[in-house]
Amino acid sequence: MPSKPKLAVSACLLGQKVRHNGDGAEVRGLTKSWSRHLDLVGVCPEVGIGMGTPRAPTRLVKRQGRMHLIDSKNNDDLSQKMVDYAELQSDALTKAGICGFVFKSASASCGLERVKVSEDGHTALRNDGTGLFTLVFTTLNPHIPVIEEGNLGDPLQAEHFLARVEFFSSWLEEARGGWSAEKITQFHDSNKLFFISRSPNAKRNLGRLIAQAFDRGDHPENVAFEYMAAAQKSLNVLTKPGPIAHAMERVLGRISPNLSVGERQEMLGVINEYRRGLQPRSAPLTLLREHVRNCGMDNETHARFTTPTPLRLDLLANV
Repeated sequence: MPSKPKLAVSACLLGQKVRHNGDGAEVRGLTKSWSRHLDLVGVCPEVGIGMGTPRAPTRLVKRQGRMHLIDSKNNDDLSQKMVDYAELQSDALTKAGICGFVFKSASASCGLERVKVSEDGHTALRNDGTGLFTLVFTTLNPHIPVIEEGNLGDPLQAEHFLARVEFFSSWLEEARGGWSAEKITQFHDSNKLFFISRSPNAKRNLGRLIAQAFDRGDHPENVAFEYMAAAQKSLNVLTKPGPIAHAMERVLGRISPNLSVGERQEMLGVINEYRRGLQPRSAPLTLLREHVRNCGMDNETHARFTTPTPLRLDLLANV
């Protein structure tokens, strides 16, 4: 049985009492629901660099164009400690095989976006910063999907993030034993429905990336990394019902010879209702999965498209 995908999480979101005030910030959806399907790995960068709990809050200050992490009590500059820790921890997490990261919002260490920043010589705060640990991690790992915990309350964003996590997890599984041109091409082909549903231009663009890289004579390991970084970048935009419905129709077209006229009409009707916003995505997807299994066509390409974890977590009932 395959192991559960590993998901790094800001430790306070798992209920660990590591925040500056000595409290946690547990997200029960993570600890009570997601933990059944994902292996959650807690990370607290500020504790990691030796700060105690409780402690003074940290803040971001921009000086001469560079971002600094400052202890608000004594004004110590913690930037180099945090950068060094972030580099080491990023390496450890990637070696451990994490497939995504959930960051604590508004944190000077872990915030992903809209973190408050002050600038020397100015009194006004800007809300356009990124936590220093997160900045280092995402710069070093553009191929790993990330999200803030505040966005997990939106079922559409949560589902899309989980789909990206599962996609990355399948990439790590394929990476065992090393990459070859054949393995990369097969992986891309197995995910064609996933791309059609999530980022319609990605299938063609990524296929071109693979071809050009091997024409240059690039090593397969480098091609695989470049491929995943480009794939995750293409998946940054939330998916819409139209492309997903189109992918469902593609699957229906393949299994139609094995269905009755009534079954085909029912399936098309449910897909169209989803496209028009009259049905949640779970309705056509669950019916389609049942038809695929009954027709004996439950292959890897179809399995990648259906992303089972969001289904098990009931996320698709709300998107």
